[in-house]
Amino acid sequence: MSNDRLDELERRIAHLESRIDGAAAPERITRTANPLTGALHAWRREADEQSLPGTVGYAGYVAAREQLSARQIPLAELLPADWGPAAGILESLGSLPRLALLRALAREGRRTNVDLQEALGAVQGDTTSGQLYHHLRALQAAGLIQQRRRGEYDLAPQAVIPILTILAAALNLATDPPVGLPAATPQPQ
Repeated sequence: MSNDRLDELERRIAHLESRIDGAAAPERITRTANPLTGALHAWRREADEQSLPGTVGYAGYVAAREQLSARQIPLAELLPADWGPAAGILESLGSLPRLALLRALAREGRRTNVDLQEALGAVQGDTTSGQLYHHLRALQAAGLIQQRRRGEYDLAPQAVIPILTILAAALNLATDPPVGLPAATPQPQ
């Protein structure tokens, strides 16, 4: 990769980071080793050695919840699998009010229905308890949250890192600049 191309990519990344942080971006980004790079190279070697189509995975650590998790799914299993069960989870995550509730639970941990009503109101304006419970039921049905006690909710422990991984990937897709050459546009005839 040419130095000009590398400088351009660094400038674009710095611009994106400044939009996230709300602060001025540094002129030059310091390159640090990504600890997941070793896993990626191992997955590539494994795929090459076994003539596999590849693998995907995710890993995460959430200190406040003392959770550490890593999953790997070979494409040979993922691609032919029934993707139907994922629809309910993705549908739950496709709602701004539900994302607001998940954000409140991820940031602050266990919350009461009063706290969650406030979080919901921040994105939806005036809300009713019926609207809150509608969203809470949907998130519970998807296995993303659980009710600890009456009127008290938290993220389901097994869902914390997968939820954060899905959101991180979705934010990357939504905010990263396109990589590679632009797709050819059809020319009028």
